[in-house]
Amino acid sequence: MERASKIIRTVIAAIAGVLLIWVSINYFNVGTIIGWVIFGSIIALGVFWKKFRALVKRLWSKVFGKITVCFIGAVAAFAAGLGVFFSVNMILSAEKPLEKTEAVIILGCQVRGEEPSAMLKNRLDAALDVLRENPAAVCIASGGKGDNENISEAECMRRYLIANGIEDERIYVEDKSESTEENIAFSREILENLGISDNIMIVTSEFHQYRAAVYSAKNGLQTGAHSAKTPVWNLLNYWVREWGTLVMAYIK
Repeated sequence: MERASKIIRTVIAAIAGVLLIWVSINYFNVGTIIGWVIFGSIIALGVFWKKFRALVKRLWSKVFGKITVCFIGAVAAFAAGLGVFFSVNMILSAEKPLEKTEAVIILGCQVRGEEPSAMLKNRLDAALDVLRENPAAVCIASGGKGDNENISEAECMRRYLIANGIEDERIYVEDKSESTEENIAFSREILENLGISDNIMIVTSEFHQYRAAVYSAKNGLQTGAHSAKTPVWNLLNYWVREWGTLVMAYIK
């Protein structure tokens, strides 16, 4: 029994090690830190299981220790449950086709100088598919200007769309937003002026669609979703990072 338990712990720790490496293959961000905490903790439990079990037994012998163990266990279970809940909804929200599309909102991403980053280009290419399939639909390019960007994300998107055959008069620039929450809120104002309240397609990365849907619902928008694909080596980092941002989206 002990041998089987050791094998299981070794396998779990090895998987966590692979995930730890995977979550680190990207720019350093909050997702990296969350991944290190989660997968690092799993590896530590696997390696130091006997010491951990002995510590729990000592704590359990005292009232305060029991409270501490129960509290930490409850927090860990809640966090794991949130991760599963968010992940399921993120998967389900990645693609939501519409029978008819009247407007497309493209959510911004980093601009490098005056050119779209790889992720923003992927979003724009995904948006082009929708806009070409729906020639009567308008497009809102949504994204402000960051400190390290020469032009706003919205202006960069406008230029790219025009260069790829989308008429300028179809494009509305929303260049004030600094977050997903503002992307949706400010885009809603433009849509209201255009008299559009439904048949709205959100285009962003797959891991980002659920958060966009949460803010869309808060703004009373009925939206579909078409996603740009994130390179697999970067996906886990962004996916884990999204859990933290979703907590904030629910709290606000």
